[in-house]
Amino acid sequence: MARIIILIAVAAIALILWHKITRASGEERKKMIFWSIVIGILVTLALLAVTGHLNVITAAIAGLVALLPRAMQLLRYLPLVSRLFQKPGQQYTQENSQVPPSGAKQAMSRQQALEVLGLKADYTREDVIEAHRRMMQKIHPDRGGSDYLAAQINQAKETLLG
Repeated sequence: MARIIILIAVAAIALILWHKITRASGEERKKMIFWSIVIGILVTLALLAVTGHLNVITAAIAGLVALLPRAMQLLRYLPLVSRLFQKPGQQYTQENSQVPPSGAKQAMSRQQALEVLGLKADYTREDVIEAHRRMMQKIHPDRGGSDYLAAQINQAKETLLG
């Protein structure tokens, strides 16, 4: 019987709060939602502590804290995961990728190739190969880099090595 009374009281408070939030203006609404969430979490934690079920929440939080470093490592695979969920035939683009204005491959001048690879005018064949390798390690599409930038680096290498 006590559980039903508590459930009815929580439902009544939620309805009153919902009514007040829907009638509030923009900034006041944000404040009310924020404080409702904070107070709801605190009340839930207090009820769990009183009933003796807080140890479950504590264990869950400790587990999340322990797994946080592993989760941060997994974030680097996010571009790869987004490729898995794209529709067939849809071109993959990232925010940092630059799509050329036309589909045609544009010729690259020697000066542009030097700028892309970060070389000076007195370069050697080994310098070009090393600069190409270094740049591709940073922005290769398999590591979440841009397809367009990788193509530009490859074109710069071809331009300089002939």
